[in-house]
Amino acid sequence: MKKQTSILRTLTGRSFRANRARNIVAVIAVALTTLMFTTLFVLAQSMQKNMIEMTFRQTGYDAQASFKNITEEQAERIAAHPDVEELGQSIVLGLAENKSLAGKQVEIRWGNDSYASHSFALPTTGSMPQTADEIALDTLTLDRLGIPHEIGADVTLEWRKDLSQEEKTNGSFTLCGYWEGNESSYASMAWVSRSFADEMTAGQTPSEDQILGLHMAQVSLPSDSNIEASMDKILADTQLSQLEYGVNLAYSPEMNATAVQESIPMYLGMILVFVAGYLIIYNIFQISVAADIQFYGKLKTLGTTTKQIRRILYGQANRLCLIGIPAGLVFGFLLGMVLVPVLMGTFGGSAVTSAHPAIFLGSALFAWATVLISCLRPARLAGKVSPMEALRYNDSDSKSKKKTKKGRKGASLTGMAWANLGRNKKRTVTVICSLTLGLVLLSCFYAKNASFDMEKYLSGQTIADFELADISHEDAVNGYNPQGNTLNNELTADVEALEGLEALGHMYSHQLSWEMDAQTIENLNAFYTQDMLDDWSTYDPTGPKALKAAIADKRADTVIYGLDGIPLDTITQSQYLYSGTYDAETFATGNYVLAIGPAIDESEKEKYKVYPTPSVGDSIIIEEKNYTVMGIVYPLNSVDSGAMENGGGSGFSLSFILHSDAFCRQWPDNTLRKLFFNIEDSHLNDARKVLNEYTKNMDASLPVTSRQTMIEQYQAETRASAVMGNAISLVIALVGILNFINSMVTAIVSRKKEFAMIQSVGMTKRQLCRMLIYEGLYYAVITIGVSFLVSAFAVGIGVRAMVEGGYSTFRFTLLPLGICIPVLLGFAVLVPLLCFRNLEKQSIVERLRAID
Repeated sequence: MKKQTSILRTLTGRSFRANRARNIVAVIAVALTTLMFTTLFVLAQSMQKNMIEMTFRQTGYDAQASFKNITEEQAERIAAHPDVEELGQSIVLGLAENKSLAGKQVEIRWGNDSYASHSFALPTTGSMPQTADEIALDTLTLDRLGIPHEIGADVTLEWRKDLSQEEKTNGSFTLCGYWEGNESSYASMAWVSRSFADEMTAGQTPSEDQILGLHMAQVSLPSDSNIEASMDKILADTQLSQLEYGVNLAYSPEMNATAVQESIPMYLGMILVFVAGYLIIYNIFQISVAADIQFYGKLKTLGTTTKQIRRILYGQANRLCLIGIPAGLVFGFLLGMVLVPVLMGTFGGSAVTSAHPAIFLGSALFAWATVLISCLRPARLAGKVSPMEALRYNDSDSKSKKKTKKGRKGASLTGMAWANLGRNKKRTVTVICSLTLGLVLLSCFYAKNASFDMEKYLSGQTIADFELADISHEDAVNGYNPQGNTLNNELTADVEALEGLEALGHMYSHQLSWEMDAQTIENLNAFYTQDMLDDWSTYDPTGPKALKAAIADKRADTVIYGLDGIPLDTITQSQYLYSGTYDAETFATGNYVLAIGPAIDESEKEKYKVYPTPSVGDSIIIEEKNYTVMGIVYPLNSVDSGAMENGGGSGFSLSFILHSDAFCRQWPDNTLRKLFFNIEDSHLNDARKVLNEYTKNMDASLPVTSRQTMIEQYQAETRASAVMGNAISLVIALVGILNFINSMVTAIVSRKKEFAMIQSVGMTKRQLCRMLIYEGLYYAVITIGVSFLVSAFAVGIGVRAMVEGGYSTFRFTLLPLGICIPVLLGFAVLVPLLCFRNLEKQSIVERLRAID
């Protein structure tokens, strides 16, 4: 038995070394297949890891559970439980309200090391505060305060002990530690010492409307599974079942489902990689078996069994895997390291590339399985061939019995080339399918990306070249300040003096509690059906409750916007006008308002008979002044978004638009909330420089939104899918080209004796070369034709359905095929030409004497 194994190993090795050309192509194919498997595994694992990390940052901690209100004694009892791995504690003092921190949530707290560590806020330079005059901050907060990253620097913070009062407390500290801030974190921490926290909270009892003295805790468990059951057991054992806790969203089933959903394109890509890898590796071994069929026949004559021949073939495949798979794993991981930051760039922060052992094990197994499955049929063919069949075998389909048709004019070069393609139809079909797959995918990915309508996207994000906002516009914690001074007269004057200014627009806002009339309440009840309320409650349970409360009280939080110029001209365009008509001159009198309706797709407007607003033509009273509703408009993001004045609101609100002149007459103390302006293209860079200088020297906190920023943001968000789609397509196309090269080379080399025979009876070198080029061109032309046909259906039907709606406008295009045509034709000519030149190094006599 050992001797047989040794002989088989020797035969496998010699056969392997005798097929160097095949081995090179096969190793490249195996390496490319492994590379794509590895890259996709890295991306899938890294995406899941980074999404969980992002959720940790957004929730503020990475422990499994947390308590928002707990006493220190209760926390100690929980910490002593054997099932608790670690417990972090913190005391909240307030929110920093320095002017330079406006719009940024900085929480002043005491916390132990565990709480700080699990909140991603443990100082990496220096230490946590130990004395009452010490403080630790992140680098982002230090930058906003204009404080250098130096231990011992002076820090002054302002905050309110009582959120219901305007009185502020000032505290001066010395910086004792800092760490790198992260933009994706929901808030920044300002750590103070326990002694300072005890001094501030002396005699204070936390209440529902106050946060001073609020004691919080985070619980770390040994396992991420069955978190709720574990926490319930811990609370039951410590007689604290009455306490309410929250499970970290990152550990929820919904988070896992989202991560899996985001990874689906990677797994679909693996299927495509498997198909592409199968096509080329199968073709390589099919050709190899066909070329060595007489060798296998002789082995059968010598008594080699079918199983042993299969072992020889699989032994060669395993040797190819031993070379190709490690190379693919290395280069695939390196490619993944490059692509992960691109893929995760939209989430902010630094992307982490997963190097989990399962990535390499899974990629190697997938690649190895692809090779073995590809070898199944060639191994079966090699194993069952009889010695007599091997002697009569030629490079054609064995069961083909098609009669040849004799032409009166004799054989033509094009006819002979076409006939050569038909000699082995399976190989021809495999090559064409392999090439077509990559080209079709490339066409689909390109068409999908080309269908994106940037104007649609920008119209939903910004309506002007530049939008400047008050610093409190997005302040969800403290609320919008209608008397802010971010957009002061000096800044407005600088904008109005910009060279190339095309258009300008202003937006003010005022919030009030509005007593709804009977018609408005009737419209609300008619619009919000039970089905709509049920659907609303699935993603916002407080919304339907707030609506019902508003209807019952006949009062709703209401925002009045004062608009002119760009925002008013945009929101009154026909596509944004649900009902009513807009007359600019009449509206400017100040006696009319526009009601802002719900966000409804334009195609669905016709099915709604009423909207959840006052009806067009109704007379409404706003702070003792009568207005007539002129129309109902779509809630443009640039106008209707932003924080409420009270920092939250009830969950349901109504909005109206007044002309800015009428608004300023009724509420003269309210300052600008937003400033819009358009600039000629030739002066856009000049405007950016002016704004950059202003934010650098005058007000670093000024929120600036520009169309160019939105474009760059979209490109960052979609770069990942574009890169991955094109990368998969190009690799599969490359595999197809390798398949084509391998098939052409093998077909020509295996017919050396045949070519020598037809040359000996009169065919010239030029004619033979032309015939081989025609053969290559037939491959290319058929591939191009099939690719155009399949791509037309795939793009016209599949991509059209995929991009329907949203920010896309379908555009039928097959541009990648047009670009690939000369490349494919070039290979179709170049490969046969190079093969022919290599073939001609041997004389006709030498080839005729060659032993098969």
